Amino acid sequence: MKPIFKSSLIKDVVISYVCMIVFPVMIILGLVFLAAGRYIYRAATESVTVTQQAVLELYREETRSSALALSRVVNMNGGTTIRDAAGHDAQKQEQALEQLDTMYQMLAAPEYKILDIHIYRRDGSAIIPKGEMRYSVDELRQKEWYQAAVSNPGLVHTALVDEDYFYRIRSAREILEISAYAPGEDTQAECIVLYRISKIPDSIKNYNKNGKLGTICLINSQGNIVAAPGQKNRIPSAVMEKIRQNAADPAGSARPAASSHPAKNNHVSDGGRQQISYRGIRYMILPMPEPGYYLVSAVNETSLFGQFTLFSLISMAVILCVVLMFIFYFKWYMNRLLIPLGHLTEGMREVEHRNLDTQVEMCRQQDIARMIATFNNMVEQIKKLIHDKEQIEKEKYQEELHTLQSQMNPHFLMNTLNTLKFMAISAHYTGMQDMVVALENILAAVLNRDGGFYRVRDEQSVLESYIYIMQFRYMDSFEVDMDLNPAVLDCKVPKLILQPIVENCITHGFDNLGDRLGRITVAGTIREGNLIFEITDNGKGMDQDTIRQILGDTESQEPSGSPESPGRPEHPRRRTIGVSNTDRRLKLNFGPRYGVSIQSEPGAYTRVTLTLPVITNTTEDEDHVHSTDS
Repeated sequence: MKPIFKSSLIKDVVISYVCMIVFPVMIILGLVFLAAGRYIYRAATESVTVTQQAVLELYREETRSSALALSRVVNMNGGTTIRDAAGHDAQKQEQALEQLDTMYQMLAAPEYKILDIHIYRRDGSAIIPKGEMRYSVDELRQKEWYQAAVSNPGLVHTALVDEDYFYRIRSAREILEISAYAPGEDTQAECIVLYRISKIPDSIKNYNKNGKLGTICLINSQGNIVAAPGQKNRIPSAVMEKIRQNAADPAGSARPAASSHPAKNNHVSDGGRQQISYRGIRYMILPMPEPGYYLVSAVNETSLFGQFTLFSLISMAVILCVVLMFIFYFKWYMNRLLIPLGHLTEGMREVEHRNLDTQVEMCRQQDIARMIATFNNMVEQIKKLIHDKEQIEKEKYQEELHTLQSQMNPHFLMNTLNTLKFMAISAHYTGMQDMVVALENILAAVLNRDGGFYRVRDEQSVLESYIYIMQFRYMDSFEVDMDLNPAVLDCKVPKLILQPIVENCITHGFDNLGDRLGRITVAGTIREGNLIFEITDNGKGMDQDTIRQILGDTESQEPSGSPESPGRPEHPRRRTIGVSNTDRRLKLNFGPRYGVSIQSEPGAYTRVTLTLPVITNTTEDEDHVHSTDS
């Protein structure tokens, strides 16, 4: 359809409608649609973000309170209670443990979330006042949170742990908030640890009961849900892999480092947020300050844009109506203007590809109808002019061809008649009848004007008659071998196409041959889709300059109108007539790719090759004759 819009009229109509109606409506609706979508999406995501922020604040509060509680334990009685409890004086240890128990009751009473306070000695033993541990002290020493606390003495290190260190029955999946402290002064205690059950699972459970905007959970680095009671599914591996990639990318959302808190100053930094869409679910990820933990909100994108659906449908309906109006308008104009113009353009393209039989159908629009009528008349005039030119060229070609065909050596007929006259006077020669028959055969081919082509077998008959006569003239001083493939005998060739070449072999090739017997070989075959004739003689040959003169000198030729007798000096230009005329006849009939080529070696041989198309019937004959290349 692109060429249609080259018309200024059609272009103005379409552009004015699109620019003044379609584009303004589409732009306004698009802006409203975009603004409403951004507002609704922002409101929904902010709701999820507020929930995540509440869980994060709860984690911060727990971290601060746990660190503060452990600081109170460590600094109780100026630090002597921990020193005595970790020491080996039984009396002081008993008093210190009583004080620790009192402190534990005070700390655990409001919430009953603190599980125990443990003291781990440097000698590998541990003081465990309450529950029994599942792990040995050596196993606990290998934990990251333990090593982090020992490597930073004087600071409280907090960590989230989804392991159960105690022998007890858990009512739901829980997560521990661990506060660890390594004393800097010289004491038997290597690390003091306060174990506390986090409130994060309960907070997440209360949020998930509503479920209006998806669910929220806490996952570890393996993608397991560690703090979402009732949820046992893993985060999809593709989503988890994306989370890890973003966490490892320095330019992306950097994950905050582990939090270390002074014994009296608790602080946690936020990390960058991520959003990942996977199979219709929008995952909003908030890295926790604890390394390897992520707070994930999974929201169905349909529900995320639930309030946006009705507005979207209305907007799409309005846009669809505008598009339909444009389609109906454009279709009406297409039937009246664009289609006729398209037909006219297609007709021009056909004329460009030389198809002059093209006629464009008329239409009802007056301006375009006049254009189509003018185009149709123009095509007819061009067609008539080309036909007239072809007729003139054809007549010119036929006249030139007849002129070339009439340039047969007339002296050949004179010499033959002189020979017959001499034979008739001398005696009753028994070969006289054969000579006359041969001459009649040749004259019939020369004088017959009914078309310029006949079969190869007819050319062979004429050539054999000519050779019979010439062998009488030259006293059997040469021999001719015919080697024509049977497949070529029914092919069509121009009349007397081989005779001039054989004549040149006899009259010029065997000049000054001496006592040697002249030999001519006439071979014909079909090779690579072409009809090939090769005429080879063992005469005196010629050099390359002579070959170029024969094939290139077409303007300085002289007709041989005088009889030629054996031994008469040859004219320097006469020997070019037979070969060059044959070459011109082939090119005029079939085009420049066909013609004559010569190979020769002075004193050895000459081979003349004729290349013609393979023609086997009258129709192909006419096609080849009139389709010469320009």
